[in-house]
Amino acid sequence: MKKCRILLSVLLITGITACNNFLDVTPKNVISMDDMESIKKSLAGFLYNIRENGNGGNSLPRSPFECPVVGLVEYTPEWDLSKYAEKINDSKVRTADWRSETTQSLWSNYYSPIGFMNLIIHEAETAKGDEAMRDYVMGEAYAMRAYCFFKLVQLFAPYKNNELGIPVCLETYEDFEKVSLKRSTQKEVYKQILSDLHEAEIRLERTPSHQSYNLMYTTSVVNRLYAEVYHFKAMSAAAETDDWKNAAHYANRETLGKTLVSDSASFQQIFNSEIAKLDKDLECGLRVYAWGGGYDFSSLFGSIEPDQEFYKTYFSEKDDVRRKCYYKVVTYYDYGIWDYVTAMKINKFSNYTAYYSAGYLHMGFRLAEMFLIEAEALAMTDQLTEAKAIFRRFKEARYSEVVSIPETKEKLLQDIYRERKKEFLAEGDISWLDMKRLGDTAERTIGGETYKLNGEGDYRYAFPIPNSELSTNREIRQNPGWILND
Repeated sequence: MKKCRILLSVLLITGITACNNFLDVTPKNVISMDDMESIKKSLAGFLYNIRENGNGGNSLPRSPFECPVVGLVEYTPEWDLSKYAEKINDSKVRTADWRSETTQSLWSNYYSPIGFMNLIIHEAETAKGDEAMRDYVMGEAYAMRAYCFFKLVQLFAPYKNNELGIPVCLETYEDFEKVSLKRSTQKEVYKQILSDLHEAEIRLERTPSHQSYNLMYTTSVVNRLYAEVYHFKAMSAAAETDDWKNAAHYANRETLGKTLVSDSASFQQIFNSEIAKLDKDLECGLRVYAWGGGYDFSSLFGSIEPDQEFYKTYFSEKDDVRRKCYYKVVTYYDYGIWDYVTAMKINKFSNYTAYYSAGYLHMGFRLAEMFLIEAEALAMTDQLTEAKAIFRRFKEARYSEVVSIPETKEKLLQDIYRERKKEFLAEGDISWLDMKRLGDTAERTIGGETYKLNGEGDYRYAFPIPNSELSTNREIRQNPGWILND
């Protein structure tokens, strides 16, 4: 029977609007997909929501890069929460104790695109049309789906519990009655992620990305996502023998023959949100506005001051090119005291000088991370000479004076972790996920109350499944330890 020319879909796993049941498989919208050209246009609408000229105003899923810091801004040690003591309330207590319920929104943020990608892949497999177009459309969908599944398992799965992965739903409108909404094991989730990346990879081998169309379907993004996946997986409950080897392999594909930015002026440009377009070779695999405009770095983080001890500990070296780029002394009007104050702020995205400018930047798949992943992976596989060499290349780009490289494996790894804390300051969820995979402990005292994060196995390292999902999905249970407000 001829395929339907008008498909009742668009999210089969999640509604594209504010749907309470994030794993609802009921068809939602009506879009046309009867050949490759119309499938390409449908996916283009989704990509338009992400690009710098998009406004997220169409009815397709919104960008998965839109809320990368929701619930995570105050979770990492670079922020000083002492002012919370002035007006402590339930919401601030939960944030101080790493229990902010705003993290629930990330569930739909990443599940929303998955159902749409399922539809694109399903229809593109047999649709009539140009074969090259089929490759770069399906390749984009596979890479995007892999990314979304990866973020979900990173954020919502207890790191050391293989049984508690996340639901992996690949079904479309034709077989939604077969959908299982139960949690897959983490090993099963990673198998699907790597399968999707492989599908994108084999298409890239025969069909290059379409420069004016693709975002995720590029050699650099696929290589870098592979490296990130193996890197995070390597110490998880889903770990396999070759994870570190594979992390080093894919990272090396990107670092080979590449040089990191070493002068402060060029480095500053990477994070300047007033620069809409930037040469992709300048360290960024993907550089998009995360909030669709209207919210700058000052708007998001202006009320929170940096932790002075963190600054003194990690940015004491005056020859570090990141020091002036990431921090700035600013004067602003404090409505709490109705007067102007001068204070040091984290100014990484250059927005304290441009009120309500272009928007908060999502810096995806940075080349700097590939250097650090490769160095760590080589050290973990006892290839210390090679690890020191790649780590030296990284440090020589970030410091203007002679750098030192530790000799022993343990000290080398500690220095790599230190550089990761510095490099990815206030940058999405990278620092938080490093804390999770390394099992970091943390402690903060606010208003006379001390809050402790207890390291590896602490339930707060896996975010809570949304209440709305639990109320409609009988096959899923809350992550251990979580008791949410109604």
